[in-house]
Amino acid sequence: MTSYVGITRALRPGYFTASVPGPYRTKPRQPGRGTRLTFSIPPGEARTEGRRSRPPGPISPGAGPTGHAGRWPAPDSSVPDLGELIRHTGLAGCAVVGLSGGGPTALACGLLLADQVTAVVTVAGAAPLVPRDPRLPPDRLMIKTARCSQAAACALFAAILRAGRIRPEQALRRFAALLAKPDAGLIRDEAGLRDGFLDDLRHPSPTAARAAARDFWLFAPRWDIDLAGMPVPAHIWHGTQDRNVPVAHAHVIAARCPAARLHIVDGGGHLLLSDLERIMDSITPRRR
Repeated sequence: MTSYVGITRALRPGYFTASVPGPYRTKPRQPGRGTRLTFSIPPGEARTEGRRSRPPGPISPGAGPTGHAGRWPAPDSSVPDLGELIRHTGLAGCAVVGLSGGGPTALACGLLLADQVTAVVTVAGAAPLVPRDPRLPPDRLMIKTARCSQAAACALFAAILRAGRIRPEQALRRFAALLAKPDAGLIRDEAGLRDGFLDDLRHPSPTAARAAARDFWLFAPRWDIDLAGMPVPAHIWHGTQDRNVPVAHAHVIAARCPAARLHIVDGGGHLLLSDLERIMDSITPRRR
């Protein structure tokens, strides 16, 4: 489960990966690049240089200019830095999209940045694990490990990343075998996506293991946000065949968030790449 948070503002979206100047730096792999976030803005309106490249890297709690690491280990840990980034780039009135483990942070943005954010979207996003909803499946090994010891989870992720760096093709085959059929098919058939996965396996970020371990650790305790008070529209997208984050998570989020609109993709997996246009349309009105 990989966490991404994107910011989008558009009438009809054009997709960019932007390198944001200023103090927003998260130890990128190549020196000189700033924090990478996925922006969806009309061509010609980008305030930073846009280029089609790899997905965004995580903004780690406490790494941004506010230095905020959260009072508790919870989804709001990175929100002050995201709020500062929105202000810095002039994107007030944007929507925040959280993919997979980025979903909780997107939801927190809706609650804590309501004056800057017009809507939030989760795509295959994780639901609160505490208090436990009986619809949720048992916690996976990574969650259990991170709950007991963040250091142990970090060591486990480091071992996985080391194996992927040595034998990336074999690691990707094993990873695909764990995925739902739609996701495995995308990795097999979409050359660009496959190459992106292989590149990440060959060149992992120095902080990837620690960031992944922290992500799973953040999911485990009680969230310090109340979804019942969501003041902006929340679009919850999820595929019925998702193995990484089962679709029950979407139903739990929707049950706790009156502002939620549930979008269940029949036969969809975790990645939902073929549904990106529909996802964007749910938050960006069509030009007439």
